[in-house]
Amino acid sequence: MENFLELLGIHYQPNIVTTIGLLIALTFLGSKLFQRLGLPQVVGFIVMGVLLGTSFLNLVPMELTKELTFISEIALGLIGFDMGSHLQVDELRKKGRSILMILLFESLGTFILVTGGIYLVTNSLHTALLLGAISSATAPAATVDVLAEYDAKGPLTTSLIAVVGLDDAFSLLLYCLAAAYAESVMTGTGIPSLVQIAELPVIEIGGSLIIGIVAGFLLNIILKRMKSLHDSMAVSIGFVLICVGLSEALGFSLILTTMVMGFIVINFDGENGRCIRFTIEQAGPVIYVLFFALVGARFQISLLPTMGFLGVAYVLLRSFSKYAGAWIGGAVGKAEPQVKKYLGLGLLSQAGVAIGLAIASSNRFSALGAEGEALGALIISVITATTFIVQLFGPIGVKFAITRAGEVGQANTGSDGWQSDGRPDT
Repeated sequence: MENFLELLGIHYQPNIVTTIGLLIALTFLGSKLFQRLGLPQVVGFIVMGVLLGTSFLNLVPMELTKELTFISEIALGLIGFDMGSHLQVDELRKKGRSILMILLFESLGTFILVTGGIYLVTNSLHTALLLGAISSATAPAATVDVLAEYDAKGPLTTSLIAVVGLDDAFSLLLYCLAAAYAESVMTGTGIPSLVQIAELPVIEIGGSLIIGIVAGFLLNIILKRMKSLHDSMAVSIGFVLICVGLSEALGFSLILTTMVMGFIVINFDGENGRCIRFTIEQAGPVIYVLFFALVGARFQISLLPTMGFLGVAYVLLRSFSKYAGAWIGGAVGKAEPQVKKYLGLGLLSQAGVAIGLAIASSNRFSALGAEGEALGALIISVITATTFIVQLFGPIGVKFAITRAGEVGQANTGSDGWQSDGRPDT
């Protein structure tokens, strides 16, 4: 902010509260232009964040984006909670086979195809395996935001939420395998046992399940005694924050934890669905605007040229394999035609999990000397630059998919007799 204001002859020391207010207001207003152009508002949030960040106006300095990391954690917690509330057992029973097949083919297919393509470019198997594993992750935040913006509901929406929620866990497992192999190659030690490789993902996924299940049961008991939607919202947000904090402190997946909590709450008492929807609709918008704006503000345009041909190959291979894998999985799993045809278009976004794994790679391999530092820097450069690109066209793919599948506007009135704003369906 200082640099921009000094050009105008104004001397001002940035205030964190003022900066947050400017970020929210300017981002929200600017996103309306993108909506007028027929683009999802999340694209506007990210682009406005880039304009206000270090790459252009510097109204949101990099130091501030790091201080506001907790905003991202809260947003992802609410998103996970919302995702879980859309996964009802009855619907999952009907779609279980198709969801499983789509998950396997799109995740494994992306891993295999990206790994093979990157190997041809770099001639380095461990580099290719790491990028292949990271590529299998999908960003749930942008996907869920678009589904909410357009009130989507139907077989495609349900399947998409389930696949997006589960493939991050699958990506973590693939990454642990790839990272263990890469480390063994770079250090010259033997390849670790399967138990050693699987230990981290099993602990992380298992811990998330335990916290989510316990929190879900407790929240369900409390919500049954609540008379007011506002009271229910306060308690629900409190439980989301508890789950997010515990997951971060223990190294578990906060999205998986809160998703499991939402799943437990909605399936043990469908009436609580209105409480969850009211919570998300009342508390979510401001948090989501800030979250996506910070995603854009953190990005540095100067990183785009660093991805080079490797980054282009990564984006093209990942996009193709996500779509093709979902189509093949849908065919094998006998999914509905609209699910088979369009679900892959909703899997293009990449953000938090991928960047987190890239940072983990840098930290892990930097300790192995110059070769490890170079590998870590390469992975961060490629993932950061490509994330910005796919975050822009990923939400557009989601909108196109739900529009062609005829699911836009179908969530205006819920099947449980409650409208999406928590009011009774009259």
